[in-house]
Amino acid sequence: NVIGLSGISFGMLGTFATAGFDILTAVQAATLLGAGGFAGYKIAQKVGPTELPQTVAAFHSLVGLAACATAAGDFAHHAAAGDTLDTFHNVAIYGGMVIGSITATGSVIAFGKLNGNLGSAPLALPMRDPLNVGMGAMTLAAGAGFLTGSPATAAACLAVGAVVPGALGAHMTASIGGADMPVVITLLNSYSGWALCSEGFMMDKPLL
Repeated sequence: NVIGLSGISFGMLGTFATAGFDILTAVQAATLLGAGGFAGYKIAQKVGPTELPQTVAAFHSLVGLAACATAAGDFAHHAAAGDTLDTFHNVAIYGGMVIGSITATGSVIAFGKLNGNLGSAPLALPMRDPLNVGMGAMTLAAGAGFLTGSPATAAACLAVGAVVPGALGAHMTASIGGADMPVVITLLNSYSGWALCSEGFMMDKPLL
């Protein structure tokens, strides 16, 4: 925990040091960080050792949502400015959105199964494998449209890149039994790391 907290703290300090925030922006960021840290601390005080897996899943859903929000915000910022982004930057935006969406919805389902809000039995929809393949194909097709289309088309494709992977993440996680959720959470944890790597490329922040 100490190592993880130290890594996050140094990362935030490095971001503040290199971003060149004005005073107002720095105060806003510090306020949000303080509020989030306080909320996390209070939640952690109420969680017992046996409830840690679902707590981790719940927090990772927020990581996924943050990745989606960052991708959408970066796209909207550059679109409003009329910037022409290179392919690598666009891939980072779309990748961050897709991975973040899968992480968010999958983590919510994992939390529900572990916390008893959802049944632990695996969901068995008819033709679930073709359904997963179809959603994966839609995600790839929307990615191609995002990279090659007009700004309006790219915005629509980015929305598809949020909704369809979200449905895919929820369905794949729901199709796994509750006893295997700790393994799923570990996998989703790795996804959140990839989402952050993608956003590091997006925002040109090597530290991420």
